Amino acid sequence: MVHESDIDELKKQIKLSTRTPEGITTTYRIRNVVTGRVAYVLEHRQAVMTKGDLVLGYEGVWLDVTRQTIAEKRLSSAAWKETLAVLTMGLAHDFSNVMAGIHSISESFLAQMDAQNPFHEGMSLIRQNSLQASQLVQRIINLHHGKTGERNYHDLNEIVGGLVELGRKIIPRRIEITIELAPDSLPLYVDLVEFHQVIINLILNAADAMLQKGKLLFRTTRHEEFPVLANVQGTLPRLPSACLTVQDDGSGIPARHLSSIFDPFFTTKAVDKGSGLGLYNAKLFTEKHRGAISVSSIEGAGTTFQIWLPISDFTEGERDVESALGKRSSVLLAGRAGKPLENAIEFLRLNGYQVVVANSAGQAKELLRGNEYPFVVLFVLLEGNDPEFSLLLAEVRVTQPALKTVMQTVGCNHDELSTDLLKCADLVISSDMSQETILGKLRSIL
Repeated sequence: MVHESDIDELKKQIKLSTRTPEGITTTYRIRNVVTGRVAYVLEHRQAVMTKGDLVLGYEGVWLDVTRQTIAEKRLSSAAWKETLAVLTMGLAHDFSNVMAGIHSISESFLAQMDAQNPFHEGMSLIRQNSLQASQLVQRIINLHHGKTGERNYHDLNEIVGGLVELGRKIIPRRIEITIELAPDSLPLYVDLVEFHQVIINLILNAADAMLQKGKLLFRTTRHEEFPVLANVQGTLPRLPSACLTVQDDGSGIPARHLSSIFDPFFTTKAVDKGSGLGLYNAKLFTEKHRGAISVSSIEGAGTTFQIWLPISDFTEGERDVESALGKRSSVLLAGRAGKPLENAIEFLRLNGYQVVVANSAGQAKELLRGNEYPFVVLFVLLEGNDPEFSLLLAEVRVTQPALKTVMQTVGCNHDELSTDLLKCADLVISSDMSQETILGKLRSIL
């Protein structure tokens, strides 16, 4: 069936096709009524008319463009989001400085006033509100600090407490937020940036589900055993475990959709309201952290998500270091000097690879002939159809067939490269691949 949010627009397009001789092309979503899965369809429709302008029927084509549509939306907004993030950080810092000045002046004036002064109460209010504004801006700035891939020890209570306070500012006031924190700290070894993204996404999803007044509950708990759970994604962690519960009393999720909501691109929102990747990313986060996410929902009564993570025993960091040292692989990175090469070096080293750099094909050949480094991968950064590095890939494929080869294109499309050149690489990396995808493919070829 056609997605309920797209029906009206599709009807308009069908009517328009009767007045457009060359036909119309439109994109809309369809939903499988059994599984609930959603696909994007590109439709070209041309009306077949009589001489009296009566519609006999339609000729047309349907094409499944689900992945293309999602990719286009993400690519079109990626550059602007990156720019917006830079602007936001700059504005936030400036605003923080302004509020710090107001707070400092208000404190100075208050120190010179007695309680009976007619301006004392107003100045106290200025000091209090300026402090709250500074703290709010600092929370926004903190969200930009760090990057994915960095794990450390954090208290679940502190994580949730800080984000809930931010949540109060970004969701409508008609929604009442309550928080119930465990009496003792709940230490976790997590990627804080990714965890922030998961929690904020759950907050926004809950707000979207409560069109009128609503209640949103956050609860942290410690568990020595697991309750009976339905609709679990991932593997329940070792005990003791920590649980973050996010519960709303919104519209709920239809039972037929519960098995699909964690699928990539699945969404019940309007076309311009979501990509369908939020819950999928939440599932990936819990799986990566050896945990699970569960959901229960009653249509019309609300939804409860629970994130289950192992409580830290404070040996995880040491195990990560030992694992990285034990699996450290040597990579010969060949490419022209510049920002793309610097980014590739940083990316590989941060993910546990020993990187040796060659800025020319000749230098790369000398390093490959030597015995100083037991290279397992030749990683070539190819800018356009660079003949020198293209020839290097072809030669290595013949002379050292056991060496894995990776080619990352810079400033060109794969379609511009010859088929023979593409065959020389065990892995071809494009600019739209995520870091997680690249790491997964590197591990697979090794």
